[in-house]
Amino acid sequence: YKDNQFVEALFEGLTEEGVFVAQLGETETIHDPAVESGPLKDKAHMMEALESVGFESMTIYDEGHPHFEAPWNFLVAFKDHKSRARWYRSPAAIEIDLHRRLRRTGSGRPVLKFFDGATMAGYQVPPRSHQTVYCRKEPAPRECEERVAGVDRDPAGGTAAP
Repeated sequence: YKDNQFVEALFEGLTEEGVFVAQLGETETIHDPAVESGPLKDKAHMMEALESVGFESMTIYDEGHPHFEAPWNFLVAFKDHKSRARWYRSPAAIEIDLHRRLRRTGSGRPVLKFFDGATMAGYQVPPRSHQTVYCRKEPAPRECEERVAGVDRDPAGGTAAP
């Protein structure tokens, strides 16, 4: 993530609607310092590198199912807003896609043990701890200043999903 040549190759290796997902490690707490300092600086470097090569949007979600000592953060970077829009589909739309795209099991049990439309809805909202720590950055990131009543503003001036 500190090698721009690698990050550029990653970006160029994806289609126009490409999505990159990376495991970032243990979820921060609301007591952690700003992302650019302390133990979180590697996360900040990675996000800056991805943004610098052209990823248009990023989000972070937590996952607790791997059963580590604490939930882990995952970063999702979108090359364009069309791929980002797919991330924010409704739980019902996700369920329809899962039904269409997954093979049925012989036993009739669900194919996916820890994922469904409701789970995806949870991934769509970044963890409050990440938002709190990220917004401690100096100067405060534009998106932190633009939060209005829990709704993010998109670059075009409208509102976007949280």
